[in-house]
Amino acid sequence: MAELEEGAIFTIVTLDERDERLPRLLHLLTERGASWLERRYDCFTDEELESSRLLIMSYDFDATVFGGPRVGTTYDMSDACKRCGAGARQTSAMILEGEDLHKLEGRRAAATPYDDMLVDEKLANVLAESGATGISFRGVFAAFEKRGHIQLAWRQICATHTMPRMSPRSTGIFPYKPCPCGRSSFTREAEIPLRLAYRAADIADICDVNVTWEWFGEVNFNGDVNDSVLAAPYFLVTPKVWRIFQGAGVTGFDWIPIRVVDE
Repeated sequence: MAELEEGAIFTIVTLDERDERLPRLLHLLTERGASWLERRYDCFTDEELESSRLLIMSYDFDATVFGGPRVGTTYDMSDACKRCGAGARQTSAMILEGEDLHKLEGRRAAATPYDDMLVDEKLANVLAESGATGISFRGVFAAFEKRGHIQLAWRQICATHTMPRMSPRSTGIFPYKPCPCGRSSFTREAEIPLRLAYRAADIADICDVNVTWEWFGEVNFNGDVNDSVLAAPYFLVTPKVWRIFQGAGVTGFDWIPIRVVDE
């Protein structure tokens, strides 16, 4: 399947790795001297998602709403790594860039580039009333240069539980700019499917909403949070949360089961 967009500088072709057309496509690209980027990822049935202990909650980066440290959201850095900022603790409501608000139109849920998860008030109420554990909420504001901050009918989902270190048997990620703290900045390997693994003992006390100990993404931290690019932890949720999002008709998220390993 090719997704063609007018004026796009590249074309996305999605194929099953067992599709007989895949080697033919790669041969043609090589033969014609074309360049390409290859990304491999797993696909799951609803039954597989339902039976998983935890799911990685990942949002479409191209549809994220800009917000976080460079827009005015504040953080306590007293327990964070002094070199990469991993472990920063948010202390204010989530502040979004006002010019990005059009990206929320028609959506029930969204995220910032820092994996801050956002839901509209109705969905926040459903989550609160569901009895989901490990979850708390913060207000969401839009920042405008002339109008100041305006509160939105949205809430930020916050996790109160941090997972232990993931198992070294996790695949599809690597620390491309390792920090001595060992906590960041991990990134995904495009040609290997993302498969986070945890030991059975590590998920004995999980909540419905959790974050990873590891922080993922680009880092450019100079000590001033307002002028920094921070990595962020992944959100890990139970199928209970996935069902609530499915029932609300939420789109734009990838849900990836973790793997449980014995070591």
